[in-house]
Amino acid sequence: MTRRSAVVVALALVLTACGDSGPPVTGAAADGQDLFARTVLGSNAGCITCHSLKPDVVLVGPSLAAIGRDAPNRQSGVSAADYLRKSITAPDSFVLDGFDPGRMPQDWDEQLTAAEIDGLVEYLLTLGAEE
Repeated sequence: MTRRSAVVVALALVLTACGDSGPPVTGAAADGQDLFARTVLGSNAGCITCHSLKPDVVLVGPSLAAIGRDAPNRQSGVSAADYLRKSITAPDSFVLDGFDPGRMPQDWDEQLTAAEIDGLVEYLLTLGAEE
């Protein structure tokens, strides 16, 4: 096997090991996906630094693997999009059992534009929604 072939096979194995990331996202959700994947956003650690996208894997904050499925049921009378938006812009409003308030940056509405927050919300709504 040539070196180039070995690299291609190794890359394919790595990509396969990453698992199914679900259906492709487009538009604002794709922009949100790109933001979520950054390790640094503004002057804060990025979303992926503290939130896993694997079920039941806790980093600093809860896993967000199925938040698109779970968000509609988190707060009675609050839409999934509003729940997620407020969780980003005022994170101590909804703190899950087992997690401490004050751990998530409190200034995302200053660090991100409204369009960026909308993109993150759109992306998060796709996570686990197909299950």
